[in-house]
Amino acid sequence: MRLNYDTFTGRRSVFVCVAACLILLSWVAFAVFSRQLAELLAPVLPGKARLTAGLLLIQNGLVVVSILIAGLLTERKYTMKEKFALTFEKGYSMHFFLPIFILAMVATFGVQIGLNALLKHVGHEPKEQSMVEFFRTLKPLAFVCFAMITVIVAPIAEELAFRHIFYRFVRVFLYKKEAAVAISLVFALIHVPFTKPEAGAPFPWEIFVIPVVPLFVLALFLQREYEHSHSVIPSVLMHAGFNLISVILLALQVYYGVGD
Repeated sequence: MRLNYDTFTGRRSVFVCVAACLILLSWVAFAVFSRQLAELLAPVLPGKARLTAGLLLIQNGLVVVSILIAGLLTERKYTMKEKFALTFEKGYSMHFFLPIFILAMVATFGVQIGLNALLKHVGHEPKEQSMVEFFRTLKPLAFVCFAMITVIVAPIAEELAFRHIFYRFVRVFLYKKEAAVAISLVFALIHVPFTKPEAGAPFPWEIFVIPVVPLFVLALFLQREYEHSHSVIPSVLMHAGFNLISVILLALQVYYGVGD
């Protein structure tokens, strides 16, 4: 199996470096021009829900396009299947996937439940997450559209970016465990909703801790699967499964009041 172009062997890869730079540039450009992009799309996608969905699709699509461009321009002796990590390491079997998936879900949701209980015990009553608040405003059809983005589009884009490209990039400079921890921490931190703290208000532990710690635990499992398989397929499936469970729980809370 031809994996000598990546950093699993400790070599720098032109493909990985170019893809990482393109992804970062696309994210910076998206952040800088997001307001102008929203104004441009507003007539085409009227309503907050449609506009938000369009922006999310563009943001995640930029990752795939960045890697595709890097794959087409560099190291042409390797196939796109290899560059996109769609092949498995010799000896890896998807039979190993189900028990690891179950363990990852139990660990991730267990940590989340435990943190909620701990914060309640010390007087930090968990507030309604911004995602729950947003989904409450959606009609059922819009909810389904966002669910599809969350379960299908986001896992593909994020696993390609973090598990595949950024992990391979930092593996040149860090050992395996340190690289896994670093990428997992960054992955968890980017999912923290940015909210400007009120003057004199206590630090909102429930907003920052509850998303970060469980997602960090999940990311370590995702990284483990990627490292063992040398493929994004298991981590994408695991990520999609986690998001699907989260969406189902979210739907139960929004429409049936479960957990309120």
